[in-house]
Amino acid sequence: MANAVELTKLKLEALQREASRRRLLPFIQRFNPQYKAGWVHKDICRRLERFSRDVAAQKSPRLMLLMPPRHGKSEIASRNFPAWHLGQYPDHEMIACSYNVALAMTFSRKVKDIISDPLYTPVFSTQLDPNNQGAEAWALQGARGGYVAAGIGGPITGRGAHVLLIDDPVKNAEEADSEDIRNKIWEWYLSTAYSRLAPGGGVLIIQTWWHDDDLAGRLQSLMHNAEDDYVDQFEVVKYPAIAEADEWLNAQTEQIEYDLSAPDPAAYSMLRKKGEALHPERYDLEKLLRIKSQNKGGRWWSALYQQNPVPDDGGYFERSQFKMGSPPRKHEANVFIAWDFAISEKKQNDYTVGTVGLQDDNDVLHVVDQVRFKSGDAFFIVESILNLAAKWHNPALVIGFEDGQIYRAIEALLKKRMRERSFYPATMVLKPITDKLARARALQGRMQQGMVSFTNKPWFETLKLEMLRFPAGMHDDQVDSLAWMAQMVVGRQAPAKPKSAALPSWRDRLTGANASLSHMAS
Repeated sequence: MANAVELTKLKLEALQREASRRRLLPFIQRFNPQYKAGWVHKDICRRLERFSRDVAAQKSPRLMLLMPPRHGKSEIASRNFPAWHLGQYPDHEMIACSYNVALAMTFSRKVKDIISDPLYTPVFSTQLDPNNQGAEAWALQGARGGYVAAGIGGPITGRGAHVLLIDDPVKNAEEADSEDIRNKIWEWYLSTAYSRLAPGGGVLIIQTWWHDDDLAGRLQSLMHNAEDDYVDQFEVVKYPAIAEADEWLNAQTEQIEYDLSAPDPAAYSMLRKKGEALHPERYDLEKLLRIKSQNKGGRWWSALYQQNPVPDDGGYFERSQFKMGSPPRKHEANVFIAWDFAISEKKQNDYTVGTVGLQDDNDVLHVVDQVRFKSGDAFFIVESILNLAAKWHNPALVIGFEDGQIYRAIEALLKKRMRERSFYPATMVLKPITDKLARARALQGRMQQGMVSFTNKPWFETLKLEMLRFPAGMHDDQVDSLAWMAQMVVGRQAPAKPKSAALPSWRDRLTGANASLSHMAS
């Protein structure tokens, strides 16, 4: 009897080893029998298995998983997947990066612990090199593979990468909202991390999507706006904490599809219904709704939990605040034109924008016209400034420019062209305000009070979308231009109301009636 029990245990162990060797989820559960996997974790494991095979086949896979915090993404991708992949392919090199080197080294130690575990050796023959087990880099014994841990923005030296794994490149909201930090992360990705890829190597990014313009956002924008066939095309999978549509798994493609009507049960299996939690065993719907309520369903709920950096109804500006109206005639209004320049090297993907606003006699600011273009040519910019001013010229016109190096670079040419055209509109040099949120405060206040009106022109929908996504959107040039305009209006008295003709008095009527009569007429 004892022998039969032992034989059964040996068979179960053999089956478990084989399952762990073939599949990632059984591998995770071998080291953590209490691990509770939901459908989302099974889905991630399937995708990582395919990613691993594609790396081995030198297919240059690109995978991006966008997922809420505390839902188990790092446990799978950063702690267990590297050990499983290096077991499969011990000659592969892996570089794993996080927002700082301390977190990356924490993951590194966890991966080493798994490979050193007695449960690992019966599954894979891969072993650590006892002579090369540094804190930030270590190697495998008798193989060419190894592991390097790095912080985002830091150096990566010595090794290439069959797998470049980036887990949470953004630390917090402050970093997400910093254009400077977002630019540094992007430059580091291109110049340092990406350059370490081996031929056919794969890039795996797993994070919460903080901002339209963070690493995940820029890569998606690059994909969608690609002008050639060589831009990396990531498989992007978004896992919102609360489903925004019915979610189905296509058994053939292993992709998630949404809101299918009467799908073939042989081809599709339901993952969850609209309104259901992503992993209720850890965060049930009540817990998620509490989190949403604390955030008032705003920007951070939408970004961190729903993988949409800006709520559909807006954040800083709200959808309900966009008023449409009939603007005054330009000769009855104060006319403001505000320019936001973007011609520096760092802003090569942004626009130069000139926006026209008319302040009416009720102090409502009507946004009536816009010029938006990408150009670094100073003459073209100056001519655009003067052409727009000529179009909307009246005695009350003022053109505003931020006092910065770009305005100073074109100032002499602008004055020269004014003399040549005999056209001298008034200009206002605006004091720089680095904080974009503070700069837009006057505009936000006017929007909240219903004191901004828009006209239905071709550029309006693009402007509206940018404003709804501010400050988490990829572009903010139109918002900046509008914000400068609102600053220009502060303290400016609205134009006087047109005087209505007074009704004639009885004396006026009497005088008018007898004006042609002399005193002799009586």
